[in-house]
Amino acid sequence: MNKIWLALLLTGFLAGCGSLPEPEYTPRDLTDIDEQVEMDVEWTDYASMGTDEQGYKLPLVAHESRLFGVGYEGNLMAWSKDDGDVLWEAELEEGISSGLAYHNEQLFMGTQNGEMISVSAQGGERLWRTRLSSEVLAAPQVNAARNQLIAQTGDGRVYALELDTGRVIWSYVSTEPLLTLHGTASPRVIPGVTFAGFANGHMTALDNRNGNKLWDVRVAASEGRTDIERLIDVDGQPLITRDGMLVSTSFQGRVVAMDPRSGRAIWERKDSSFYPAVEGGSNLHYVDEGSRVIAVDARSGSILWNQDALEGRRLTAPLMWKDTVAVADFEGYVHLIDSETGEIIGRIQADTSGVEQPLLISGDQLYVVAVSGRVIAISRQ
Repeated sequence: MNKIWLALLLTGFLAGCGSLPEPEYTPRDLTDIDEQVEMDVEWTDYASMGTDEQGYKLPLVAHESRLFGVGYEGNLMAWSKDDGDVLWEAELEEGISSGLAYHNEQLFMGTQNGEMISVSAQGGERLWRTRLSSEVLAAPQVNAARNQLIAQTGDGRVYALELDTGRVIWSYVSTEPLLTLHGTASPRVIPGVTFAGFANGHMTALDNRNGNKLWDVRVAASEGRTDIERLIDVDGQPLITRDGMLVSTSFQGRVVAMDPRSGRAIWERKDSSFYPAVEGGSNLHYVDEGSRVIAVDARSGSILWNQDALEGRRLTAPLMWKDTVAVADFEGYVHLIDSETGEIIGRIQADTSGVEQPLLISGDQLYVVAVSGRVIAISRQ
C-alpha cells in the first residue's frame, strides 16, 4: 500500500483532508518589549530559496568563511559570510528535498526523486549520485570518523553511504504508519552510533559499523479516536547534552531524556513539538506545537518558564545565540528570549514575507531564509 503523505501545517491543520478544521492557535499580536539586545541586518541577497507548497525544509550550512544554500528547484549558491558577496552559483538538474551537509569540499543533499547527490563546494559540479528508496526530507549527517554519510528517508529507512563514492554501506528499515507528517528528523550521529526518530513514535540506536539495531524505545504513543488524533511523529533531531543525555521531542508525544547507551528514560514530560530541543546553560529549551517557548531543567525536566507571548505565530525551531534563544515567525520577525528568565529582550523584522526555514548561527551572525527567497544576515550588539 502506498504511504499517504499529509503535510501538517504549523497552524494546526492537515492539508489534503476533505474538511479542514480551524487552526487551533490564533496568532497573538506582538506587544512592546524591553529591548536589551539590538540587532542589525548586515546584508541581504535574493536567492530564490523560499518555501514551496510542499513545505521542504532546506537549511543553510556554513564552513569557515563561506555560506551555502540550495532552493527546492535546484538553485545552489555560495556566499561570503561576512558581506554576502556571491562566490558562485549553479543550477542542478533536479528539485531538492533536504538541506545541505558539508565535508571536505563536498556538499550533500537529497533530491525530490529519491536520490542522494554530492557536488563540489567550489563550484557545484556533480561528483556522485545514489538512488535511495524515497526522498530525504532532512539534512544528511556526516560521520567523518567512519567515512559515512547518514541519511534518513521519508519511508522510514536509514542509509549509511560512503562519503567519497556514495556507495551504500548499510541500511535499516523501520515500520512506518499509514499517516505521517510530511517530514523527517535528521538523525543524531556520533562516531559509533546513529540515533534516529521515526514516524511510528520510536527512537532507535543503530550500530554504525553495520546498521544493526542496538536498542529501540517508544517515545510517542497514538491516542484518540480518529486517524488525525492518533497521528504521532518524531520530527525533531535528537539532542545529546553536555552531560551525555539523549533528548527527544515528538508530535503528540513526549519530551524525553534518555540514557544513550540503553534508551532508558531518565525523565519525561508529556508535550508536543515538531522541533528539536536546544541546550543553554543548565536548561533545555523547545518550541511546542502552539509556538510557546518552554524551558526545563536539563537534569530533571522540571519546567522553569513558559513564554506564551508568541503563541500561534508559527515559530521556527529554536537556536541558542549566545545567552538567548532565537526564533523567527510567520511575519518575518526574529525574537531573542533570555534563556534564564524567558523574557523577550530583542526583536527585528528580517523580511515581511515571513520565515519558515530553519535558522542558522555561524560565527557572530544569524542567517535567515525568508519565504520571499531572500537570505538575510543579522548581527547583534
